[in-house]
Amino acid sequence: MFTEPKRRLVAIVAADVAGYSRLMGADEEGTLRMLNAARAVFIEHCKDHHGRIVDTAGDSVLAVFDSVVEAVEYVLAVQDQIEALNTDRPDERKLRFRVGVNLGDILEQSDGTVYGDGVNIAARVQTLSQPGRLALSGAAYDFIADRSDLDWNFLGEQEVKNILRPIRVYALGAAGAHPEPGTARSTGERQTLPSRPSIAVLPFANMGAKQDDDYFADGMTEDIITELSRFRDLMVTARNTSFSYKDQSVNVQEVADTLNVRYVLEGSIRKAGDRVRVTAQLIEAASGHHLWAERFDRKIEDVFAVQDELTQRIVSTLVGRLVETERKRARVEGDSEHVEAYDLVLRGRELWLSFNRDDNLAARGLYLQAIKLDPEYPRAYSGLAWTYASAYNEYWTDDPQGSLTKALEYAQRAVHMDPSSHSYRLCLGMVYFFKQHLEKAIECFEKAVELNVNDADSYVFLGQALSLNGEPDKAIALLDHAFEINPYLGDWPRSLYVIAYFMGERYDEACAIIRELTSPRISHCRWFAACCAMQGTLEDAAMFRDRYLEAYPDFDLEDHASRVPFRFEADRTRYALALGKAGFEAKEPAHA
Repeated sequence: MFTEPKRRLVAIVAADVAGYSRLMGADEEGTLRMLNAARAVFIEHCKDHHGRIVDTAGDSVLAVFDSVVEAVEYVLAVQDQIEALNTDRPDERKLRFRVGVNLGDILEQSDGTVYGDGVNIAARVQTLSQPGRLALSGAAYDFIADRSDLDWNFLGEQEVKNILRPIRVYALGAAGAHPEPGTARSTGERQTLPSRPSIAVLPFANMGAKQDDDYFADGMTEDIITELSRFRDLMVTARNTSFSYKDQSVNVQEVADTLNVRYVLEGSIRKAGDRVRVTAQLIEAASGHHLWAERFDRKIEDVFAVQDELTQRIVSTLVGRLVETERKRARVEGDSEHVEAYDLVLRGRELWLSFNRDDNLAARGLYLQAIKLDPEYPRAYSGLAWTYASAYNEYWTDDPQGSLTKALEYAQRAVHMDPSSHSYRLCLGMVYFFKQHLEKAIECFEKAVELNVNDADSYVFLGQALSLNGEPDKAIALLDHAFEINPYLGDWPRSLYVIAYFMGERYDEACAIIRELTSPRISHCRWFAACCAMQGTLEDAAMFRDRYLEAYPDFDLEDHASRVPFRFEADRTRYALALGKAGFEAKEPAHA
């Protein structure tokens, strides 16, 4: 007989072994014995603190208590006893639990199973704890803050997987004070940084003569925080936390330590007469190095339009610099024993961007490792999809249609896991582009722009699709806008002007762009050759043809022309004719 689940407000304890896979790989039997001993400790102390063990699957423990105080005291007692069990084990073999505590609503089944966001939040908070310690959600902390002499270090408002709203998190430090937003942590270990790049935007300083201009500086700061939050691969400190530092003289490294972020953005605004000057600088907190700085000068005619323009420009170029910095970090730390799924994805992307067959396969291997570590990591699935799509487009596979099928499966999975991510839409759109479903591709790219108006790549991808859809003027306008918000996009996006000009039969302008490029992709030499041939500069066309065929000696004109997703067959015919003029040939059919 079905029994309605009961809804209760409880303190939820979620615990998980730190580095369990590594420990099992190093000493399977010893780790299992230690895990069983630790599990017995959790069970033994639970009764003493009037709690109930809900689950002990794998290396995890889930328990519920009627009191936050009892839950915290329970965790402290458990951690002390487990540390005593670790005494005779070498440091690299010590088994330690990360523990999260949340006060939240649950649904409890008649068999004792519990469900709900309260459980999910406890599990996510647990991942932010130091091994051997515990972390509290804001709800749990608010209940215990005045009843404990422990030192709780404020980690800021954290965005965690599958939870829509940011969560305040507090981690246990050494005995002492309770740091709050706007104060640096004094003692205790530095918290483990989140795997994703994490950034705090400090309130921009008003350097103008009028105090009334604060509204402009505050508005700029708020807009930057909001727009950075559109990039799902970033963790951005919430507005309320950032503004606790307003009008304070701060030490950037202390701020980053308090908020547990890797990067800090600070800036200033000066309005004078009819002009405004905005400066912004990105700082890597651990080293204090300035990674990026830029100054923007504008004439104020419509103050809010200027604010929007500056916000978009700052965010777009800033994210590009963050991505570059994170890739460099992955190269440096790639052999670290602490590498997890995020680092594998970064290293995979670094290889994929090398754009050759061997590195594409190596990137695929790293993405698969990341998925093994975290089967619910959409970025790894999206990266995997890119490797299969690239293999199809670059002729790096003997099964092109099979590669596209796999690319579609993984791209769809990434979008399903996180439909609010613009970057996963770009990946899915590109797979549809290669499958010649141009309408679906354009729909994906338009959705990517809608999800993140600050991402220059979204405009670039949409522009490429619109070119082949017979809308070159719209494509050129989108490419112009992409370079307006991020002038540092490089030669690949600039090469797409060549495609748009070819489609618009503006061959002179296409060739002018070609002459400006410094390091274009070899694959674009097809379009360069086609444009030069149609312009009548056959020597240049032959040069690009030879450069392309050196890299792709098995090229077949007929097969290639059939793959390009033109909307209109007349465009396909003109493109094939141009390649033929440049000296590309169809292969002779094989004889039986």
